[in-house]
Amino acid sequence: MAAPLQLTRTHRILIGVVVSGAVIIAGIGFAGSYAAVRELAIKKGFGSFSYVFPIGIDAGICVLLALDLLLTWIRIPFPLLRQTAWLLTAATIAFNGATAWPDPLGVGMHAVIP
Repeated sequence: MAAPLQLTRTHRILIGVVVSGAVIIAGIGFAGSYAAVRELAIKKGFGSFSYVFPIGIDAGICVLLALDLLLTWIRIPFPLLRQTAWLLTAATIAFNGATAWPDPLGVGMHAVIP
């Protein structure tokens, strides 16, 4: 068996930069996506539920992927979880794009947010 990888100070700094960047990008994406999907839900008559609808979609993606990783780790894979998370991700992209319909540039700009 190979020896464990030894992380140098440079590696740790690089990992910190990557993690920080990922958190910033995720925060920006979540904020933009939340606003767009909430606006669409309001237009579609969701009422006060429109405030939690975008969070429910994103939480569903996170929980399904985490459960998929957990079950795979304990050797009980259930691929439908990952596919359902992908479906929710596609729905988020579609909902974001729909907020700018029919402007093709706006649709593209909103679709890349998530």
